[in-house]
Amino acid sequence: MKKNINRRDFLKYALQGVCGGFFLVNSFPKHASFLETDPATPLLGRVFKDDAILYKQPSFSSGTKYILKANNVLPLAEEVIGDPINEHSKLWYEVTDYGYIPANSIQPVRQRINPPKTQISSNGELGTITVPYTKAWRTDLTSVSEDFQYFYYGSTHWIRGNYTDAKGNIYYKIVEDRWGDIYYVLAEHIEIITEDELKAFASAVPAEEKTLEVSIADQAVIAYEYGKAVFFSQASTGLFNNELDYSTPPGNYQINYKRPSRHMVHTDKSGDDDSELYGVPWVSYFTDSGIAFHGTYWHNDFGVQHSHGCVNLPIPAAKWIYLWSQPVVPFGQEKYVTNSGTRVKVI
Repeated sequence: MKKNINRRDFLKYALQGVCGGFFLVNSFPKHASFLETDPATPLLGRVFKDDAILYKQPSFSSGTKYILKANNVLPLAEEVIGDPINEHSKLWYEVTDYGYIPANSIQPVRQRINPPKTQISSNGELGTITVPYTKAWRTDLTSVSEDFQYFYYGSTHWIRGNYTDAKGNIYYKIVEDRWGDIYYVLAEHIEIITEDELKAFASAVPAEEKTLEVSIADQAVIAYEYGKAVFFSQASTGLFNNELDYSTPPGNYQINYKRPSRHMVHTDKSGDDDSELYGVPWVSYFTDSGIAFHGTYWHNDFGVQHSHGCVNLPIPAAKWIYLWSQPVVPFGQEKYVTNSGTRVKVI
């Protein structure tokens, strides 16, 4: 017979079993694919910032082997436990033949090349970046201009057409969702998301029996069905320190608005690379002021407060919440508003 455990013990065991933002799915083994384990494509790490350090051992005192630059891509051998990175993580990565790097210095990524689709639906199609980063060109590609923006692994974007250059390279036309700016991205760097991939699950569970809990103290999100925990993820809630107060407000809410992709803009910065964020994936809003659960590609420091109030999550975790919770967004729809979504409790 299984022994029921209380919330505090569940959090303790979950935090012990989770490294660097990875999450547990207890009752949905068929959705193990959310962990993005793909042995056919090696695990890589994209460096977030200039001057990141590659160490000799998984220890800050072990000595420096290399100084890295932003967007360097490293071959990752395996996860290891090393010096604490934050209160909830000791996760490091061994870099094949080179040394060790703390998990919060890199975005774990893969390199998957996709067959281009030559016919795009007139309603647009949602796609996700499947390479560490790619150039999104602001021109029509007939110009010699070097005007481009980087789009990063796991970000999501609406495709509105395609373009073939003189060399036969196929690009997707992206219309970003805030200003309506047009970008062109190599089609092989984007995987078009199918209707089957976006099917909601746990739909047999009544809406009133689902709850999402955000623990500010533990920097964690737990999903409950019938009062039992079924899902856990580390998170990063609103930043609070002596200079800034973007705290995620405690209270009772419900998800009222979803969109699978959003260009987010902040007039001020709580981090080095968060003032303008293209293609933020799997966004589930739960306050009228715009606080949401969403995927995060600009940091990997879950367990520490980082955001402007939103609940930053590993991308697979944000997608899990997006598909598990109410409302269900019809396939191909850019956004969906409701007044009867899944309950959210911030404590």
